[in-house]
Amino acid sequence: MPFIFLSFIFRNFSRSLVVAAIILWSANLQQTFAGSVCKLQTTDRIWIEKTVAIWEKVRTDSLNISSQKLPWLIVFDENCVWNINPDASEFSAQNSIKDKLVFNKKSYEVFASKHEGKISLPKNGKIPAQLISFASNYGNAEKAFLVSAMPSIWKNAPHLKEEKNVDALVRSVFVHEMTHIFHQKYHAKLDVLEKKLKEVENFDDDIIQNTFAKNDGFRQAYEKEHELLYQAVAEDDLKRKRELAKSVFEAVKSRRSRFYINENAIYEEVEEIFLTMEGAANWAAYRSAIDQGLNRTEAVKLIRRGGKYWSQDEGIGLFLLIDQLLPKWQKKAFGKSQMSVIHLLGEAVK
Repeated sequence: MPFIFLSFIFRNFSRSLVVAAIILWSANLQQTFAGSVCKLQTTDRIWIEKTVAIWEKVRTDSLNISSQKLPWLIVFDENCVWNINPDASEFSAQNSIKDKLVFNKKSYEVFASKHEGKISLPKNGKIPAQLISFASNYGNAEKAFLVSAMPSIWKNAPHLKEEKNVDALVRSVFVHEMTHIFHQKYHAKLDVLEKKLKEVENFDDDIIQNTFAKNDGFRQAYEKEHELLYQAVAEDDLKRKRELAKSVFEAVKSRRSRFYINENAIYEEVEEIFLTMEGAANWAAYRSAIDQGLNRTEAVKLIRRGGKYWSQDEGIGLFLLIDQLLPKWQKKAFGKSQMSVIHLLGEAVK
């Protein structure tokens, strides 16, 4: 904050300039105070550092993905927003207090500021400061950022009042979204498919459920397939598990050949992409829940959230099954080929 020597101003400038200088000084003072209020406190600092550390463990130990550059992270609570490792070409540090965080022995810049109820995103985007967590691309899909509300916002959500593992859930969702950063190939395909399905009101991972749930035949086929899938996941005998997995594979193919025809043929690729993305990301979230101390049953329950969302729930079920049957599937899923989930299941049941 610049110092203003009023005695010098009175001697050399008009009264109007004095008033202007005082207004400027007051604005700078307010901006500095607002930023200082948002300076990362020890508890928030530890929470963020531990969350990124959990992601790093899942990335290396469970997903077997090589080291990668940390994306731009935008985390916020009810009053403040912290931009971590922001893109200088997209981010303005005006009205922010500069700090740093250390992840995996590397220091990253952090900019703290008040958000006034709106969170700024790349390309001049804005979202309300409410319960949300998502990853997205910008800069011709070559760069990524992740937005996440802090635990205090999650804990105040009415539908999570009875959840005993909110901190684990928030971190697991963070890991879920970080996993999506490695799905750039699918993001590009979804952009093309969305343009072809421009009449669809909400083009998201619930599109299959929203489009076909009222079709009794489709719903019955899905429910039978879903039941068979989780029977296979729970089976202890490896030979029987593989037999059930093959039945799941055939059930998926049968349902698709029956319903994804003519003008609905496009939905086969849409479903495959969302099952792959949401399934892999939910499996990573499940692994993070275990790394945070939950047992396998607790972790599955935490991530499935009651199993009411088709792509999320069938997706994680498929990857739970694939992980049981196909060693080193991660190299195929996150390598150059980025093999999709049903292709992985096909490999697993050979």
